[in-house]
Amino acid sequence: MNILRFIWFFLFFSWSALAFSQEAPILVKQALNQLEGQHDYTFNYAESTVANIYVNPLPKALSFTEAITILEQQTSLIFTILDNNLVSITPQSNITLCGYIIDSNTQEALAYATIQGEDAATSTNVDGFFSLDVSTKNEAITIRYLGYKTLVYPATKFMPKNCFTVELSTKSESLEEIVLTSFLVQGISKLNNGALSIDFDNFTTLPGLIETDVLQTVQALPGIQSANETISNINIRGGTNDQNLILWDDIKMYQTGHFFGLISAFNPKITQKVIVKKNGTSANQTDGVSGSISMQTEDTINQKFSGSFGANLIDANTFLDIPLGASSSLQLGARKSLSDIVITPTYEAYFTRIAQDTEIEENVHEVRNTNQSFNFYDISARWLYQINSRDKLRVNLLYINNLLAFTENATVNQMQTSRESSVAQNSFGAGVFYERTWNNNITSSIHIYESDYKLRAINANVLDSQRFLQENDVSETGIKTSVAFKLKETQQLSTGYEFIETKVTNLDDVDAPILRTLI
Repeated sequence: MNILRFIWFFLFFSWSALAFSQEAPILVKQALNQLEGQHDYTFNYAESTVANIYVNPLPKALSFTEAITILEQQTSLIFTILDNNLVSITPQSNITLCGYIIDSNTQEALAYATIQGEDAATSTNVDGFFSLDVSTKNEAITIRYLGYKTLVYPATKFMPKNCFTVELSTKSESLEEIVLTSFLVQGISKLNNGALSIDFDNFTTLPGLIETDVLQTVQALPGIQSANETISNINIRGGTNDQNLILWDDIKMYQTGHFFGLISAFNPKITQKVIVKKNGTSANQTDGVSGSISMQTEDTINQKFSGSFGANLIDANTFLDIPLGASSSLQLGARKSLSDIVITPTYEAYFTRIAQDTEIEENVHEVRNTNQSFNFYDISARWLYQINSRDKLRVNLLYINNLLAFTENATVNQMQTSRESSVAQNSFGAGVFYERTWNNNITSSIHIYESDYKLRAINANVLDSQRFLQENDVSETGIKTSVAFKLKETQQLSTGYEFIETKVTNLDDVDAPILRTLI
């Protein structure tokens, strides 16, 4: 029993002594003496340099160079191997690094690049040079420059003897695609060809508008405005209103507004989509020198009957979508001013706007105006027929009418005399569109349209018993054919022929004295 106890105490104290010898730090001077005994080197140092510095015991299996490296890591001493196996030990002080930072492609100096160590940082000068003080040559030096890749080097790369040159390469980042689903408001989108699309099926009314007025909405788009705030004088990219191409289902329109431009003449109930091109107009729309506004009705055949009726303080409107079998549908739309039934404050404000600074508002001398009235209406229709899977037919009709009238009253030769002055403005448009798909790669179409515009104005001069009649007519007939060839998924070739005949007539007719001019 005594022998076993003795053996247990012997093993315990032996293990404790071994563990103590492995973990307990020793003075660095002891480690140096140990290395001098193991290797044929001599250390040269001042006693104050190594005083009170402790290190972990060094394993005997280490080489001399490995042992020196460990001592440098555990102390703030610098070991310099000299000739004749003499090693000089000095206290470690700040090390000054230097280098140059340049562009890897252009080889030009990068000024104001950030150089950062563990405790200090600096930046390069206009020549790309930098100088940095570090406490140890084992520090990691980080180099940063906006738009370039960040690099990390050890401090030994930049020792004063060589002033290392670092070449930075530019950093490229891939950004995720940004898709605008609503431009200004919901329903307005920008297409990949630069045009703007307005889908009135998903449209939300713009601020300041009470309904989806087509041409009022267009004025909210960038680059489009009206100098006098009317839809008949829209300016696109600084152009004039007569440089714009206005299309309703590919029918060119010469009249665009009711109330002489205060509201749009196109019923928003039947107009489903609008494409606005401010620049880069296609060759088949060459009339649009400044820009083009193309209004389109719905291009799908609805199988269910639908309709709506609405009214505001200016007009009442109705819309009907009538299916005519499985392959055909008819859309009808109409608007009529309410001035024949009721005069609203909104109507009065609109009438004052169109009458201001004219003889409608205030005549001269003893002439009095009575029975001032204005009314308008428009009727539109679209018939769509899917003949078969390859052939499609569309027929469009549109009629717009405006009438302004007032009576001039005066006493002439002691007799009460009255004569009516009026301005009538109307447009008629009709078009037939036929499209055939020959195969998956070839599609052809032909479009024939007629567009007529007429302005008739009668100005009565009661005092002189004179009537002045002025008429202005525009009659246009157009035929357009096109063929589209699909070359690849992303390539298409379009060609076509267009014939347009436009007749403009201007009539001036005075009854006293008789004078008639027709051009």
